[in-house]
Amino acid sequence: MRSAYIEESFGETTGAGRVPTVHLSLPEGVYSELKELAKELGIQVTDLIKVMIREGIERRRKELVEARRRREEEATETLLQVLQRLEELQQQLEEYRAYVEGELYRISHSINGLKRRVARLEDTVEERLIPVEPELVQP
Repeated sequence: MRSAYIEESFGETTGAGRVPTVHLSLPEGVYSELKELAKELGIQVTDLIKVMIREGIERRRKELVEARRRREEEATETLLQVLQRLEELQQQLEEYRAYVEGELYRISHSINGLKRRVARLEDTVEERLIPVEPELVQP
């Protein structure tokens, strides 16, 4: 069995320009299958090969489009998951911020209360102190 090979050349000239011609060498078994299928379809082997090539190219294009669509879907799904997680984190941050602000207010209120108590204690101590006049003591 010989391996297949393709040799390109340009054949006849049409109104659209030169038409590329492909010379194809196939194993006998493959050619026999093509010949039988072409006979069933009522077309020539060369036309069958052209149809098969077109179908193969179209199938490959569809596969590429589908693969791209799947990648885009996966990327979209990943982005949606990231967006959802960011929204969750933003909500947690806002809740934590509210908690910290509440704690800061509570601490500030406590400090102000302590300052008032210290001021009252200072006033009380000042009121209760007996002023002592300094005296000079001789030796």
